[in-house]
Amino acid sequence: MRDTIRLGRSRGFTLVELLVVIAIIALLVALLMPALLEARRRARQAQCMNNLNQFHKALVMFDQDHEALIENYPDRLTYLYTGYPQASDHPTWKERYAKDNRLFQCPSDDSRGHEGGKPKICSGQYTETDEGPNLGDTGDPKCTADAPWCSYLYEFSGAHCTWPYGTAKDTNGDGFVSWQEAKFNQLTNGDGYMQSYPRTWFPIVRCFYHALRPDSNGEDNVFNLAIDGNFFQSGPQWELVAEQNNQADKK
Repeated sequence: MRDTIRLGRSRGFTLVELLVVIAIIALLVALLMPALLEARRRARQAQCMNNLNQFHKALVMFDQDHEALIENYPDRLTYLYTGYPQASDHPTWKERYAKDNRLFQCPSDDSRGHEGGKPKICSGQYTETDEGPNLGDTGDPKCTADAPWCSYLYEFSGAHCTWPYGTAKDTNGDGFVSWQEAKFNQLTNGDGYMQSYPRTWFPIVRCFYHALRPDSNGEDNVFNLAIDGNFFQSGPQWELVAEQNNQADKK
């Protein structure tokens, strides 16, 4: 009987007590959320930097396997994964230098490569460099049907160059100046910023997906893989950072 009475007198939490507990939990979440988001952001940046490092290794292996008078890079970054689309054009270029298609998507790119080498919020797109299944403008090297969607801007693309390329020439005689031809010319002969560029400050692959304001030169979260494997951050105009760090070669 006494046990029954005791049980009858027991009670749960009051509404006020529940509200206090909920308020404490909400406060803890609010305090921890910025740290968790920052940790997530840094983890994504670290993964992207690892992707860029893997690209450098793959591009070096590609170049070493295809000796030429100048460095030899694929016309599309995704050819590192798919090989060249026509073995008749390049009989020995069917090898795959990148084994995982996830390498081509930056973890900070929510579109998983479908927006191309620059987010849609950017004012200038360079869509001719975008890579994915069967992408490629008329006359440009096409991506293969099994090409992965790609978040990265490949500066040495074989696509027709649409930006002012100065004194660059059609060195392979295909009727137009490609990004690759324009970039080799910029590297060697400079531009309005530099007389010529050190290879450690000249990007070959870029990622815009960590930048909150990818069109602003006040931004420093555009990731750049230099042709020599160096990693550096900049705004959209990487030339400004290269100029700041190489005063002796300024124009």
